[in-house]
Amino acid sequence: MATATASPVRTLREHVLALEGAIALCLDKPRPKAVHKVRTEARRIEAQLELLGLLKRLPSYRSEMSRSLRLLKKIRRAAGRVRDLDVQRKLLKTHTAEDEKQIEQPTDAKLNELAELGELRQIRKQRRKRAARKLLKLLNKRQAKLASAFDALLTALEPAQELQLPAAELLRLVDQHFRGTHALIIRHPSSEHLHSIRKAARIARYQAELATNSAAATRSAQRYEALQVAGGQWHDTLALAAEAATELGDNHSTAVCFSQLRDQHLADYRALLERVRT
Repeated sequence: MATATASPVRTLREHVLALEGAIALCLDKPRPKAVHKVRTEARRIEAQLELLGLLKRLPSYRSEMSRSLRLLKKIRRAAGRVRDLDVQRKLLKTHTAEDEKQIEQPTDAKLNELAELGELRQIRKQRRKRAARKLLKLLNKRQAKLASAFDALLTALEPAQELQLPAAELLRLVDQHFRGTHALIIRHPSSEHLHSIRKAARIARYQAELATNSAAATRSAQRYEALQVAGGQWHDTLALAAEAATELGDNHSTAVCFSQLRDQHLADYRALLERVRT
């Protein structure tokens, strides 16, 4: 049986092409899936470049990488603002649907609450439109520069195009890098620390997924993904709970509901994190 391997530079090229396609799709119309694809491919590229930084004997590429990352970071953050609003709107829509199902005898108070939920969704719809316009403006402005930067980066890495990394070595590097995350050693991590761990898990997942023909890499990627998803669910409800409390009041039923959901996701995230630490 052939040894499972990963191709870091070849995979980086594939993600660059995927990002360029996602940007073109987003420019046509910034639908949620298109925006999500832009952000995800940007993150995958960042993860691949971080992995390359762990490897030795690569050709000189640092200056080209720095320029690419500066441009990519702006686009990823702009897409992230749109994506976060899409997630909030979906959470509010689900909450509204659940409330409507539970209504047997509509009261003025309940109807007023549903109206307030509708207003929250409408506010986020308008915010989403503004964020999407900013994203499109940035994509139009930076698309050619980003393509040029990536072309220079991939040209610099061309001598390592056929580099093959054994899956076992890939997993050793990925796990070692993840275990080096400072926030992991803190017994009572703050929200900032939990966010750092979530980010590190996402990066490790994307890096482990590089070895597509390795069962061990697949299992490792699934473990990191579980931690990433748990942290993401907590983070999504963290933001919405805070905003609902600000806009509706701490004691409003909707604010209380999202606060409880946030706390449940936080408990799940912490429990999974403890298992990862051991």
